Amino acid sequence: MSIKKIALAGGVAASLMAGTAYASVIDRPFFQVLGVVVVWGADDAATAAPVVSDFVLLTPASGSAGADLIGGQNVNTVITGSLTPVDGTGPAASGTATNPVTGATSGGALTDAAGVGAGILDASDSLSAFGIDGSTDVSGLTSSHTSSFFVASNAAFDINAVAGGLAKTGDFAADTDIGLEDISLKMSFDTTGVANTVGGLTYGANSQDPGAFVGGVETATGTDLSVVAAAGATGLKVFDGTQRTAATPGSLADQSVRFDNVYDFGGASGYDLSMGSGTISAQVTYTIFVP
Repeated sequence: MSIKKIALAGGVAASLMAGTAYASVIDRPFFQVLGVVVVWGADDAATAAPVVSDFVLLTPASGSAGADLIGGQNVNTVITGSLTPVDGTGPAASGTATNPVTGATSGGALTDAAGVGAGILDASDSLSAFGIDGSTDVSGLTSSHTSSFFVASNAAFDINAVAGGLAKTGDFAADTDIGLEDISLKMSFDTTGVANTVGGLTYGANSQDPGAFVGGVETATGTDLSVVAAAGATGLKVFDGTQRTAATPGSLADQSVRFDNVYDFGGASGYDLSMGSGTISAQVTYTIFVP
């Protein structure tokens, strides 16, 4: 076969291959992970804990409340350092009851009875006799109301607070000068990235600092509930998120951060005997917002 004929045969083969059809399968793997904030504490009835009652998607527009997939239920707080629900029927205190006496020249030792009422001044406690001078006072008749809730997230989030539902009895009800401005609020969160145990549940070992407190609500200065209430229905931004709570792989509890709330009664000057006796309560609602 001559060179010219070989070239012609090659051209015919190429033209046959160009017209051959091939079957193809197209696949397009696609994954979507939405921003999620999981909030847990006591259940909606404030009778059991730990329970997750808010599973919030950060899908709405920035500055809006997140979309909660667990509809019709809310997280209730627990007493700080425990998983005991805060049910609103009495003070929520942890640690040792506040000594009502300040400036005693001698004595005045308070013994806080264990068990029911621990952390709260009540008739089961005892107080030793104390010396008095011109500066001795009784200003610690109320203990701080201490409560907490837990948050785990894969994205940054904000928290807004709304305050209202003021209820008063006794002398406080008759005094129109006593109101939300006399209930202070300070917020913080416990150490992140360290394993903590509460009610037998270990949390926080794989968590990180998720942001900063704003709106005057911080450990150092705090604010009062009248400021929170004045923000209206949308609420006051009290936490400005900058990153997710989850720092490293772990369980939901491992990646959770505990938010702590401390409320005190008496305004900037604290409680004074001239304010009388009675009860005062309010409701504060914390909502997850999209940054």
